[in-house]
Amino acid sequence: MPPTCPFNGKNEVMNETSSNDIVQDKSIPIPSHLKQSKYGFNAYLLLLQYVTPFHLIAMGLFLSLFLPTIIIAILSFAFFLYPLIKQVLRYYNYLPVPYSECIIRSTYSARCEGDFVVFLIGIRPNGANPLTKSFKDIGAAFQKMIAELEADRTLGYMGGDLYVSANSRKTATMYVQYWRSYEALQKWTHTRLGTHVKIMSEYMKTDRFEGVNGIWHETYKVRDGEYECIYGNMPPMGLALATQAVYETKLNNGSKRMQQRQKEKEAQGF
Repeated sequence: MPPTCPFNGKNEVMNETSSNDIVQDKSIPIPSHLKQSKYGFNAYLLLLQYVTPFHLIAMGLFLSLFLPTIIIAILSFAFFLYPLIKQVLRYYNYLPVPYSECIIRSTYSARCEGDFVVFLIGIRPNGANPLTKSFKDIGAAFQKMIAELEADRTLGYMGGDLYVSANSRKTATMYVQYWRSYEALQKWTHTRLGTHVKIMSEYMKTDRFEGVNGIWHETYKVRDGEYECIYGNMPPMGLALATQAVYETKLNNGSKRMQQRQKEKEAQGF
C-alpha cells in the first residue's frame, strides 16, 4: 500500500473512555493527492453502457476468420488465465489490491464548520451515438472545469468526486461538489471568463435545441450541524474528503450535532 496514506490500515479505533475534548479534535489526516479528481479509465465508463456481450462475441468470431486455430487457442487461454492469475496473486498478497488502498479501518464521520452547499452537476448522452463531437467537447470542458476549481481553493470549492449511474434508463455522470457558500458558487458560475460560463454558452448555441446531450444540476444549502455522515472501513470520500475526517464519537455523530443546532435555534428565538 502506498506510504502516502497515513492511515494505511493501522488506525486505532478511538477508546470510548477518552476525554471528549481529545476525541473531538482527533481528525484523520488525508493526503492531498486523494483530494484530486483523477478520471483515468473511469472517464469512459459511460461509453460501456453502449457495449453488450454481443459486440464482444461478434468481435471474437470475426477475428477467428483471419487467425489460425493455434493462435486463437493461445489468445483464449491468455485472456482467461491472465485475470485469474492476477486475482490469485492479489488474494495471497503477492500483488496489491487497488480497492484496498487508503482504507480508514474504523468508523469515521465528517466535520465541516459552518454552513455549506452541496452542488450536483452532470451530463448525459441522449442519442444512439455516444461518440458525437459535442459530447466529447462537453466531457473535455467538464474536466477542465474541475481542474480550474481544484487549482484555486479561493473560489470556495472544497472538494468533490465523480460518479457514473448504473441505472440504464438514466445513464449519466454526476459530479458531487461541496462549496463553502452559495454566494461563492454563484460567483464562480457567473464569472464571464470562467470555464462554466463558456461551457453553458456553447451548449446553448448547439445542444439546447437538438437535445443530443442532456445537462443537469441540483443545489442544496446545508446549515451548520444539520447533516450526518457515517463511513465504516471506507477510503476518504464525500464530505469527509472535502472537509475533515474525524473518528466517530458521541460528540460528532449526526444526532448530537442536530440536537445542538436545535438548541441554538431555540436560544435565538427561532
